[in-house]
Amino acid sequence: MEKQKGLAIITGASQGIGAVIAAGLATDGYRVVLVARNKQNLEKIHDEIMQPDRNIQEPVVLPLDITDCTKVDTEIKRINQKYGAIDILVNAAAMFMDGSLSEPVDNFRKIMEINVIAQYGILKTVTEIMKVQKSGYIFNIASRAAKYGFADGGIYGSTKFAFLGLAESLYRELPPLGIRVTTLCPGWVNTDMAKKAGTPFKDEEMVQPSDLLNSIRYLLSLSENVCVKDIVFEMKKSII
Repeated sequence: MEKQKGLAIITGASQGIGAVIAAGLATDGYRVVLVARNKQNLEKIHDEIMQPDRNIQEPVVLPLDITDCTKVDTEIKRINQKYGAIDILVNAAAMFMDGSLSEPVDNFRKIMEINVIAQYGILKTVTEIMKVQKSGYIFNIASRAAKYGFADGGIYGSTKFAFLGLAESLYRELPPLGIRVTTLCPGWVNTDMAKKAGTPFKDEEMVQPSDLLNSIRYLLSLSENVCVKDIVFEMKKSII
């Protein structure tokens, strides 16, 4: 293990992309804060990270409904006061919904609440802390659907377009304050969510969660003078 580092907050950490990134950053020396709704799944990820032969900082399990922005604000500030500087935020929480105009308005409102408004609340709280620190790196997990409007993908894609728009503004605003922002935009990722969404690709044909983890590791290795706005991850079989 490398020298112990500060905090890395990961939303959506109970499965998929978030869980893989959390485990990797814990191995790299960060104290990871595992954020998701499902406490049981978070504790499972905690136990997997804390294998007996691994000398790492114990993860913090933080069961939260990220749409409760008041609770999120309170808990993140509490974690900051208890454990110190927040080095990294990884916004990996999201939900998927198929179609463009096929769902009732209330369902569209629900996915917008999770994929955009909740992210806004988390970003608002964390950036306030990072501004005081004058340091930090924010990684937003968006989607290839944030860059390209797919047929029958307007509901999910519109939330990711909105998220990317917010992230790009922060990318331009925050570096002078010591905070870097990069958005990762993968196509189909080999996760349970992709399979439930009906991906037409085999596991080995998709982007792997480890690809996103390794990209974050690479970005963290760059000098502080380098800013990368976003990275798009294409699959060989689906380049458009």
